[in-house]
Amino acid sequence: MLVRRMGWLVLLLGCGALWCPGGARAEAALDARQVAEKLQQVYEGTRDFKAAFLQEYTSVALGRRKASSGFVYVKKPGMMRWDYKEPAPKTFVADGKALYVYDPELEQVMVDRSFSGSELSTAVTFLWGKGDLLAEFEVAFSQRAELQGGQVYVLELKPRKAARFRRLWFAVEKDTFRVLRTLVEDPGGNLNRITFSKMATNVGLEDAAFAFEIPKGVEVIEAPGAGN
Repeated sequence: MLVRRMGWLVLLLGCGALWCPGGARAEAALDARQVAEKLQQVYEGTRDFKAAFLQEYTSVALGRRKASSGFVYVKKPGMMRWDYKEPAPKTFVADGKALYVYDPELEQVMVDRSFSGSELSTAVTFLWGKGDLLAEFEVAFSQRAELQGGQVYVLELKPRKAARFRRLWFAVEKDTFRVLRTLVEDPGGNLNRITFSKMATNVGLEDAAFAFEIPKGVEVIEAPGAGN
């Protein structure tokens, strides 16, 4: 089960982790490329980030929607933590050297000691400070209904190369160029939407916030290839 969740995490990070809050001011009559450029500029000035999130995953095959919520923390370079609180606790931690996926209900921890941003989607390499939106995506405005609300630009991004998702969408706040909502469509047509709230940037997150100590007594599963 945790192996499947590792694949799901790639999809999650491919959309939800690409946050770009900041303080740039909007200008009138921007086109999609200009919005993407400002988004890039704001992100490049962001050292760390924390927010509450609401995740809504819609399965096309099952016709069901699952909602989860919690808190996310990110710090450059390469550190990330997703603490899920509802409907059940679970934790994803990337400490810059390894990835830990902890499910308290299963009493299991999966460890990928060879984890790096280069193994993930272009959206995550952007998060690691290596990506270029306009170089890696075709960017256009979108009227996607579930991303509307408030004064936002809604961008649709199609990867220029093979990726683990079809398309990404960002709802970008017009006066700050923060990403308020994200949506990713996977190859099966399933949708994963994340809404951020209580956002704060450059708050001085400590590296210790991304340390993970494996609880005593849990099963530890090493990801294939770890340590090679």
